[in-house]
This record gives sequence, C-alpha cells and structure tokens, in this order.
Amino acid sequence: MDKRRLGYNLLLVGLAFVALAHTALSFVFETGLATVGGAVAILALVGLVVVNL
Repeated sequence: MDKRRLGYNLLLVGLAFVALAHTALSFVFETGLATVGGAVAILALVGLVVVNL
C-alpha cells in the first residue's frame, strides 16, 4: 500500500467516524440532522470501497 492510498483511507475513516458520531448525537439531542450525518457516512464508506479497488 502506498502512502497516498493510506492517507485517503485514514481521511475517509476519520470522516466516517465523525459522521457516525454526529448522527448518534443528533438522535440524542433531537436536532433533526441525522440524515446529513448518515449521508456523509455512507459517502465516506463508498469512498473507502472506491479507493481500495
């Protein structure tokens, strides 16, 4: 694995973690932004699949 792919993986994993935490906190505090966090998490996970093909 080269350094660029590793960097992309770490960036996308971090983004997915923040999005999932945002979604969980949105449910706890009832802010109504769970769809945004869910969408970003799904896009980050799809990005991980694309980077690792």
